[in-house]
Amino acid sequence: MKKNLSRLFSFAVLAIIIISCGGESNPLIKEAKDGIKAQNYDAALMSLEQALVQDSANADAYYYKGVVYSEMAQSNPNISDRKDSYSKMRANLVTAMDMYETQGIQSVESVEAQILIDRKWSEEHNLGVKYATGDSTLAPVDNPLDTAEDHLENAVVINPDSLLSFEVLAEVYRLNSNTEKGIQIYEDLITMKDEPEAYDYDRLGALYLSLEQYNKAKEILIDGVELFPDSVSLVQKLADSYMKLGENQESIEVIESLIERDPNNPQYHLVLGTQVYIMASEITDDISNKYDEIFNLEREQRNLSGNAKKANQDKVASLRASIEDQSQRADQLIDRAVQELQKVIEVKPDNSNAYNTLGIIYQNKAAALFDKRNATADNDEAAKIDTQAKENLREAMKNYEKATEIEPDNQSYWRSLFQVYTSLGMNEKAEAAMEKAGM
Repeated sequence: MKKNLSRLFSFAVLAIIIISCGGESNPLIKEAKDGIKAQNYDAALMSLEQALVQDSANADAYYYKGVVYSEMAQSNPNISDRKDSYSKMRANLVTAMDMYETQGIQSVESVEAQILIDRKWSEEHNLGVKYATGDSTLAPVDNPLDTAEDHLENAVVINPDSLLSFEVLAEVYRLNSNTEKGIQIYEDLITMKDEPEAYDYDRLGALYLSLEQYNKAKEILIDGVELFPDSVSLVQKLADSYMKLGENQESIEVIESLIERDPNNPQYHLVLGTQVYIMASEITDDISNKYDEIFNLEREQRNLSGNAKKANQDKVASLRASIEDQSQRADQLIDRAVQELQKVIEVKPDNSNAYNTLGIIYQNKAAALFDKRNATADNDEAAKIDTQAKENLREAMKNYEKATEIEPDNQSYWRSLFQVYTSLGMNEKAEAAMEKAGM
């Protein structure tokens, strides 16, 4: 947490509220100042309202109204309830400053008005940062991040032009899983800043991804990458948003751009191999459905004759032709996926995820071949396909076994091995794998 906020430092502004001099020529102002000293804020406000009834251009009356609301906020132990007082403090002090300038008044109050705003902003901002970073000098509270939010929300009420407070508040919202509020602040920051930073787009994109608002994430990340094409983090998140939306080709193109920058990064090759295989598996799933359809059509064909039988045969032929085309494309993608995953293993031989993914690829390739075998009428051809399927199962087995060597406590890997051992008739190994899988 401290690391996340290290660039968002604190400010200190020292000031003394002037309530002992100036304005004595007006008895109502003097009454108000006496009320402030006595902490009788309602009486002070009443005197100041009367002063404004007498003279609506009385800048001192507005100044001391700001002082009253400042004191009311400070005396309120409920931090989150200070906002209304701070808002009124700022409004009255800004009005006072405008009047001092318009009327050409130079006084202690005319100087103190801005200092008071800065002081109160500094107090709330600094406390927000301290609670967010776990400052040990503060009294303990139940949830420091909630308290940090309250102080920083006060800070941006006092000084709505403080980009620094907004940045810290957005980060605290993120750390406190207050995601929707964090999104709103980062949206505002991008609008408020003359030159938004890559960090702003990165954080906003990440927050949208965490809420599974993938289209929103994609939009903001595209904007970010256009402005900051060298930001690896932005490009990675953009690839992730494409992936989540099922826009596989776009995701692959983005990942390939990352590999161009860092060709030996195993994580990029792992993501690319996985993403390419997802595209292949979508095709093989469709092929499997078509084999099921062929099976049903051929079963129906026994009871058909004439034109109906001919139409059925044509449909089967069309499905087989489509399967042939799709199989070629799927094989190309699978080969690419295997190539990328093998690159991962070359660079990082202890990457269990890469071995596991290779196991999945070969196991699913075997399943596709078994579907093809079952839909093949020629017994000799079916036997050849069966041999190919079992060869792929053995490749899957090798990769799953390697994954379990690297990560022996991963029950998911052992479940996959159990399935492969069972399919290969390796019953003793299947039983041992089943036990390690916790089945």
